[in-house]
Amino acid sequence: MQLTEHFTLDEFTRSPIANRLKIDNSVPDELMANVQLTAAKLELVRAALGKPIIITSGYRCAELNKRVGGVSTSAHTKGLAVDIRCDYGTPKQICQRLIDAGVQFDKLIQEHNQWVHIGFSSSNNRQIVLTAIKQGGKTVYVNGLV
Repeated sequence: MQLTEHFTLDEFTRSPIANRLKIDNSVPDELMANVQLTAAKLELVRAALGKPIIITSGYRCAELNKRVGGVSTSAHTKGLAVDIRCDYGTPKQICQRLIDAGVQFDKLIQEHNQWVHIGFSSSNNRQIVLTAIKQGGKTVYVNGLV
């Protein structure tokens, strides 16, 4: 199902882990509006970067989210967050470009300098910017881009 010009529902639900573990990662009807909102906002991200985006993790049902180590309150489980990669540059450069371009988001995280997490909201664009780093084997979130 085509959600927007550049994004499909399959991109939001695709998960090798869900496939391997035979987890049904279909988006429930009550969350489809969130996924469509996220896809629409990703079009703005794509326009700001000027390059295609690869969604590495989109919607996650509760079981999949637990299996990948996500927190129970993850915006992924509501269809309001994605992890992305783009050949625009490093995750830090991608985050900085999105900030400079004025893209509205709820939460933007440079994750371990490997990918970018971006969360959206229909009512609260808090513009929280974090960097996730490993410290002593645990993930620590630092304010801003580091």
